[in-house]
Amino acid sequence: MIDLDDLLAVGGRLAAPPVARRFTGFSYDSRLTGVGELFLALRTPRDDGHAYITDALASGAAGIVCATPPTESANATVIIADDPALLAARWAAARLRQVAPLVVGVTGSVGKTSTTRAIAAVLAGIAPTFRSRRSFNSLIGLPVSLARLQDDHRFVVLEYGTAYPGELRRLTTLFPPQIAVVTSASPMRLSAFGSVAGLTREFGALVEALPADGWAVLNGDDPTVAALRAVTLARVLTFGAGAGCDLRAETLRFGLDGTQVRLSYGGASIDAAIPLPGEPAVGAALAAVGVGLACGMSLEQAAARLAHIEPPAGRLRPHPARNGAILLDDTVGAEPAAMLAALRTLAALPARRRIAVLGDLPADSDDPRNEQNVCTAIGTLAAQVADVLIWKGDAGTSVIHAARQIRPDLPATIVHTIAAALEAVPSDTGEGDLILVCGGAAARLERLVAALVAPSVNVAQALVRQDAGWRAARIADPARPTWVRVDLDAIRDNVRALHAIAGVPLIAVLKADAYGHGAVRAARAALAGGAMALAVATLGEARTLREAGIGAPVLVLGYTPPWQVAQAAHLGIVLTVFDPDTARACAAAAATGLNVTVHVEVDTGMARTGVSVEELGPFLRLLTDLPGVRVEGLYTHFADADAADLSAAEAQLRRFCAALDAITSAGLRPPIVHAANSAALLRLPGARFDMVRPGIACYGLAPSPHTPLPPTLRPALSFHTEVAQVRDLPPGTPVSYGGTFITRRAAQIATIPVGYADGLRRAPAWREVLVRRRRAPIVGRICMDYAMIDVTDIPGVRRGDQVTLIGSQGDERLTADEVAGWLGTISYDVVATILPRVPREVGE
Repeated sequence: MIDLDDLLAVGGRLAAPPVARRFTGFSYDSRLTGVGELFLALRTPRDDGHAYITDALASGAAGIVCATPPTESANATVIIADDPALLAARWAAARLRQVAPLVVGVTGSVGKTSTTRAIAAVLAGIAPTFRSRRSFNSLIGLPVSLARLQDDHRFVVLEYGTAYPGELRRLTTLFPPQIAVVTSASPMRLSAFGSVAGLTREFGALVEALPADGWAVLNGDDPTVAALRAVTLARVLTFGAGAGCDLRAETLRFGLDGTQVRLSYGGASIDAAIPLPGEPAVGAALAAVGVGLACGMSLEQAAARLAHIEPPAGRLRPHPARNGAILLDDTVGAEPAAMLAALRTLAALPARRRIAVLGDLPADSDDPRNEQNVCTAIGTLAAQVADVLIWKGDAGTSVIHAARQIRPDLPATIVHTIAAALEAVPSDTGEGDLILVCGGAAARLERLVAALVAPSVNVAQALVRQDAGWRAARIADPARPTWVRVDLDAIRDNVRALHAIAGVPLIAVLKADAYGHGAVRAARAALAGGAMALAVATLGEARTLREAGIGAPVLVLGYTPPWQVAQAAHLGIVLTVFDPDTARACAAAAATGLNVTVHVEVDTGMARTGVSVEELGPFLRLLTDLPGVRVEGLYTHFADADAADLSAAEAQLRRFCAALDAITSAGLRPPIVHAANSAALLRLPGARFDMVRPGIACYGLAPSPHTPLPPTLRPALSFHTEVAQVRDLPPGTPVSYGGTFITRRAAQIATIPVGYADGLRRAPAWREVLVRRRRAPIVGRICMDYAMIDVTDIPGVRRGDQVTLIGSQGDERLTADEVAGWLGTISYDVVATILPRVPREVGE
């Protein structure tokens, strides 16, 4: 319990006479606030908790700690603090001094939470023991945990995390340890710490904080951690498998039910059982026994307490999965060292078949100075361990490339969504199969675990990130506060639906970076939806796909100059040809031993590119006579298949059919004939031939108002930014360049960080956006990097509010077609010209 007087004693100030004087705990997320708790209104770089005070009160908060008191708080105690988080930390520090337990601090790159649990299990054999909740290990997390500290707790085991240099020193000043445990020092948060050496120095702050009669319990197998003995006068105990460690472990058996080890210390040895599977369990157990020894337990007593360790959620926790398979859930948020340990655990456990489903790691967890980067190390080990490899995220290109250097035949798939990952898991999984699911927190692979585990598993309790706050969270940091969200599952489903309508193979068109959706990710989604091949406009676009490890057939629809033909052939790219010079370049490339495959374009009414109908026969004979050139396909392109009047398109189709009849009679028909773009696929069944090649419809956008999409297709792209500033302006104030807009009333104008250099058109102008589920007009001229919106009639708009330029908020919707109407163009143009500096984020 938290007593009001104690909060006032460490600097809190009452805004008004109190309503409640005792609180059941701290909370800082209004969605998770419980009845009787004290809500901390935190200001962070992302958000301002003051905006959620009303929500917290509605959830039952009995008190508020804030810098600025709310206007309405009749049923709660309001405490003023310049820094609510620091006030909570000071209260927790005072509470810790009051109870006066022995404090054990745990830090390190990986294994902190498992080690904290293991230590608490061992020390509970001596006296009542408190431990940190979940991974609450920061200036705010530790006070939230310590709010549950009881007067009879004699040991407190705290996890100390760090996100920036100096954070651990700040925490140890507030919560000084008597025993310090450092689990490991491996790459993580290198953007903050620069190197593993810098990270180790940060961990050293916990050891430096020890009193002379304290204990440092250090991982002796990690030389950088073991070296921290030099920064303290406290006693030191090292643990590990190495001969030089004080406390050593020899693994006897790994099993899904736990791990059998032999512990040795001071000349004595004992066998022990750890109720956790895998290599990380051994390190956690050794640290726990080491702390027990430091606290006066015998080796036998400490080892016996290992049986009481509670398995943590999301840390190599086994669950029954569908059809009798077993799933190893390691989704709490892996760093590279943790993922490698998880793969070694997968190898050590008995299984008929081992399936590794892995996900992108934090971007700053790889040290570029390492000779072998993280992706190479993981891919190499995965190839040695896994029978099937599935990777969720962009890093899969590098990981699978490394894996296939070891095992070229390894079944490996790159996906970008949970739904795609679920489809990639072999459908015949069953008894004897072991499925490891492991990735960084941003990969959100706990959602895959929830879909794979057996119904007997209580997902809400057994898995990580299952509460309402996590379900709505965006964990990954976007590259900037303006972004495009792409629903890759929509692309997959759209392609699948179009394929079913066509009834023939489908080639998905990915021109212009997949119409602004991101070609590499869209390609994988389209292939997962049943696309037989991919089409692009240029060799450069095709090369991008090949460099991403996409081996599906790729057709370049656009003009390829003769000097690029050999490059295309080296990449295994299929080319469009319609002139003799390019044809001869194809023959020259084939003469060097390269396989050269081409499709011929015939112009039936577009008057853009292609051989004429009259020249088609002679041109095909020319190609047939060229040695080594394989003519695989013939196609044409419709100019008016999306028009209200289909007569022009039908005339083109007749001309194409007549030409096709002629070359068929002459024995020149290629194996694949195609003509149908999105509009023709939907409106001209006779144009489907051997294959269809939809473009815009794959992305859930209609080719024209005259070509409505089937109701099952849905848009894949939405465009977002956020409010950067809100200003109150008096009447008569000019806004933006040239003062073309002047306020006619007292107005509230919000600035958004998106402009014409992002694709927000200046002239004709983009007219409206959505904010707080309402439409807001853009006012003044759109700038290169900014635009201004009038939010006078939308209450409560503040910095950080999400703004939607294409997409939905509540019942309001702005479509690419509506925007195209404002701009006097088509939806293709709107989405394809959202510029590359706008990051593309996978939406699920």
